Amino acid sequence: MEVQSIGLAGLEKAQEKLAAVAKRLSSGLVAPAREAQSTSDSVDLSAEMVALLEVKVATQANLKLVESANELASQSIDILG
Repeated sequence: MEVQSIGLAGLEKAQEKLAAVAKRLSSGLVAPAREAQSTSDSVDLSAEMVALLEVKVATQANLKLVESANELASQSIDILG
């Protein structure tokens, strides 16, 4: 069903965005031994938190879309069968 595939594609995009945020967060961590040497490693935690909240909302919305598509398909089968 096309609606379900749209929801699944949205879930995949949200997962990719989550992986990108995780990568940025992990690369911004500074080892204690290097902390005094390099102050260029930094992460904008506010921006990353916003990105995580966007991923959460997108995931919830796409899951609801997939659930609704499944329910619609089930009801259609009940009507036709």
